[in-house]
Amino acid sequence: MIQSIFRKEFFKIRVMWLLVLIANLCLLVHIWISTRRLFILDHPEVVWYRVLQLGQIHFEHLKFAPLISGILIACFQFLPEMWGERFRLSLHLPVSAGFAAMGHLLAGLFAYLLVGLTDLGGLWLITSIYFPAQGIMVSLLTALPWAMAGICAYLGMALTLLEPNFRLKAVNLALTAGVAGCYLINVQPGAFTPSLPVLIVPLALMMPAVMVPVFRFRYRRMG
Repeated sequence: MIQSIFRKEFFKIRVMWLLVLIANLCLLVHIWISTRRLFILDHPEVVWYRVLQLGQIHFEHLKFAPLISGILIACFQFLPEMWGERFRLSLHLPVSAGFAAMGHLLAGLFAYLLVGLTDLGGLWLITSIYFPAQGIMVSLLTALPWAMAGICAYLGMALTLLEPNFRLKAVNLALTAGVAGCYLINVQPGAFTPSLPVLIVPLALMMPAVMVPVFRFRYRRMG
């Protein structure tokens, strides 16, 4: 049953998801052009020094792309469900509310991960063309927290949109903004590397947190 919900949800958002993916691909093309331009204007040694020694980020336009992608995917998935109160139909399925919600979340996370991995893969490809192995590693470790911010944004928006109480919606939205902001703090490239295992903890906690408004919605509607 979860697999059926997963397929149904991914099929529902496939068109808008594809637009998000195309937008991210266009952004990667822009980053490639900008990076190429750096090497046209200066010698490779100069660019490498600015990036590897001075901490200049040649892909700064990618910073908010995962965050925006996570927000959009969550909105495309859950806004129609809550506006038309169609989400309650999923609660009539012969599975628990938790399993039904998990099917929805897994579909959305899968859609986002495809976008996030495309961003990281594109960044790896662009950086590998122009920089040595050290530059590739630093770039990926710098962008990884940004990709995690996208996961946080998706889960946080799901938490907010599924919550039936408007005051709690505001609280959830504020908490999401605060947590996501932690992944986007301006630091030296690669500075988050030692903290990456710790940064996974809020994301792991947000998964079960989304179940709380699901059960609140179920109780209110189906008591």
